[in-house]
Amino acid sequence: MSYILIDAGNSCLKIAVIDRLDQSDFDYDVLDYTCLYDDLLELLSDQQPSNVLVCNVNNPIMFNIISDVFYKLFRLEVCLISVEQDKYGISTRYSNPRLLGCDRWIAMIAARKEFNKTLIVVDCGTAVTIDVVSTSGMHLGGLITPGITTARNSLGLQANNLPPVENIDENINNESSFLAINTQDAILGGTLYQLTAYIERVVSEIKLEFGEDTECIITGGDAHEIQALAYHHFHHRETLVLDGLQIVAREMFNKDSL
Repeated sequence: MSYILIDAGNSCLKIAVIDRLDQSDFDYDVLDYTCLYDDLLELLSDQQPSNVLVCNVNNPIMFNIISDVFYKLFRLEVCLISVEQDKYGISTRYSNPRLLGCDRWIAMIAARKEFNKTLIVVDCGTAVTIDVVSTSGMHLGGLITPGITTARNSLGLQANNLPPVENIDENINNESSFLAINTQDAILGGTLYQLTAYIERVVSEIKLEFGEDTECIITGGDAHEIQALAYHHFHHRETLVLDGLQIVAREMFNKDSL
């Protein structure tokens, strides 16, 4: 028997199959949403899960697809995460906790489990979220801005004369300088530097208020690019949401086995 953890983000789905809820290391697969039903059927055909836990920030249709696959293969009901006040070491100042994105909540749970101090949690995906957690586990609030790909796509929609941009930072060809010598590279580099500068400024303001020893954790698909340019030190955690799901699953499904 196994446990399945699913991080259904805006751009892609990450899925991990783990044998034990105290497992310290695990692999995961990344699926896009184009053929999600068929891809899940193929990926899970040889599994025998006992429980499935999902963090879904995509539209409800995607969760319905996930649920249909698990019911078809295993006659298994899927458990959908929802934010709760004062659970798993995190409280929030949101007046309605359910309006806080479950991916942000789960990421903060994982970060606090590893670093029991004041935290800045940055998630660089379709949107970039920055959240602050106090030493007592209180989510003090956060910020949201468009991610790199979202910014590039938005620029293309609003400025008719700009060329289409492939969202691959390795396309930046001008090796001698960060200044671009063609329009596509200028957009690629400009949006990357813009977002990095924004994160750096916000982190500086937070550290000014809460102290220089505040730990910074970064995750998400664009984390590597941001981290490479940032002056502040970030702990990169590739599977932060899946790690948080594992913590929640441990309490929900397997309290007596650890």
